[in-house]
Amino acid sequence: MTPVRPKVVGLDLAAEQSGLALPDGATETIVAPNVKGKRTLVDDLARMDLIQAHVYDVLFRLKPDMLVLEDYAASLRSAAAHRLAEISGNIRLACWRSGATLALVNVKHLKIYATGSGDATKSQMATAALKRAGLEFSTEDECDAAWLRWLGLDLLGVPSFPLPNSHRRILRDVKLAERRAA
Repeated sequence: MTPVRPKVVGLDLAAEQSGLALPDGATETIVAPNVKGKRTLVDDLARMDLIQAHVYDVLFRLKPDMLVLEDYAASLRSAAAHRLAEISGNIRLACWRSGATLALVNVKHLKIYATGSGDATKSQMATAALKRAGLEFSTEDECDAAWLRWLGLDLLGVPSFPLPNSHRRILRDVKLAERRAA
């Protein structure tokens, strides 16, 4: 009997366009509505609602075992970073409510996992995906989401492909939040 592969979602959050890797390996983007002129609070709330609704649908319809998300970049200090933190907080709560384990990955660790270098460029991440998985992506966001999903599968003991230990060493630093029954 073939063991059941865990269902893992990778989510590369961004304020304008987020990448999503689904449990079956398919990827897609969640694109914020276009705004003419200066973005308002209402525009930000609509964007947050769009992303949250999409991710809620994935969490409650597909019932993944884990959602892997980039952790906050504490060094960022901007209005965009604040908006992204608000969106991320909503996603974290959605994981909690759905019962999915949340895995938080430092962006440098994701780059190390994919390429061996914490300073890797988006192009190097894409090249590594082509080399390791034979896949090309329409957007950088989808590529990053796929790497987050692959990292989550590796965390759960079912790596998608072999990686050197120098890449995999970051797995011990991933923060996990599992919902426990009361």
